Amino acid sequence: NHPLGKNMIGAFYQPQCVLADTATLNTLDDRQLSSGLAEVIKYGLINDAEFFDWLEQNMPLLVARDPAALAQAIARSCQDKATIVADDEREQGVRALLNLGHTFGHAIETGCGYGHCLHGEAIAIGMVMAADLSQRMGWLNDDKVNRIRTIMIKANLPITVPGQLSSADFMDLMAVDKKVQDGLIRLVLLRDIGQAIISDDYDSKALAETLSTFTAGN
Repeated sequence: NHPLGKNMIGAFYQPQCVLADTATLNTLDDRQLSSGLAEVIKYGLINDAEFFDWLEQNMPLLVARDPAALAQAIARSCQDKATIVADDEREQGVRALLNLGHTFGHAIETGCGYGHCLHGEAIAIGMVMAADLSQRMGWLNDDKVNRIRTIMIKANLPITVPGQLSSADFMDLMAVDKKVQDGLIRLVLLRDIGQAIISDDYDSKALAETLSTFTAGN
């Protein structure tokens, strides 16, 4: 969490194994649990529409910490992530799909001050913003955008930008992002639920409209 931007410093080291002790989730408060669920929802949106459907039906169980539902969601999320990472270890291409909602979300985290908005909360807002822009590009219809908004609400996640961030603030903060190439902000957008793409070929006016909508009055 550097003052100039999030996730700009790091290294790649693959684990020998991963242990997921689901009992540790009982040590989290409800807000932290919901924050984690944002990243779970992300996998359904990126490349697993069937999983998104399952999450819509089972979100009440996940929020209630049902052990079987949590174990299934975690295992499916790990499978979806592993599929993407195996194809692109160092994030030169398809792995950037994992950043759905993150360019908007990191701007929220940095702009509002780290800790004010939990990571998952910021990413949830960012995914709703990505859905809004995708709709403006003609890819998502009202029903699918509403499904995305609704599942965030069911997970007790925010869907509006907090604080006093302006459209100009967003543009300045998004310009300091690891996905910026040749001065162009590359965004992860949705052609459909379960079909994410990486693009810098979006309508700049549509982006401005999305930012204006989510920062109205700021």
